[in-house]
Amino acid sequence: MSRPLIFALVLFAILSGHAEAARSSVCTHSSDSREEEACYQRALDDAQLELKKKYASVSALLGTKDRKEALSRSQKTWGLYVTQTCDGLVRFATQESKLARAGVLSCKVELTRERTHDLDRMLYDTLHD
Repeated sequence: MSRPLIFALVLFAILSGHAEAARSSVCTHSSDSREEEACYQRALDDAQLELKKKYASVSALLGTKDRKEALSRSQKTWGLYVTQTCDGLVRFATQESKLARAGVLSCKVELTRERTHDLDRMLYDTLHD
């Protein structure tokens, strides 16, 4: 097996585990793929709203323009990471199946929640320095 293929399989296993954990905690009641997709879209909307609030809280406490610009660059880089990870790798791994859209949304929900948690730690650390 080639290294890129092994890497892709390992990455898919990791992402599948994350996606499965997110699925088990978010949209377990969905009866079909359309309903599942709508559920994940609502979960993503909620997660993005929480992230936006947390980002604003952290940004307000940073003080200097340089620190705020660094946070902004970090957020943009994170957004690119989410796009490449979820849109690229999850779709590749699912081969554009009917489940691909729900998988992409599930991935974005998980990563958005993780980013909110990371910003929460930043906020805590800033307040307690």
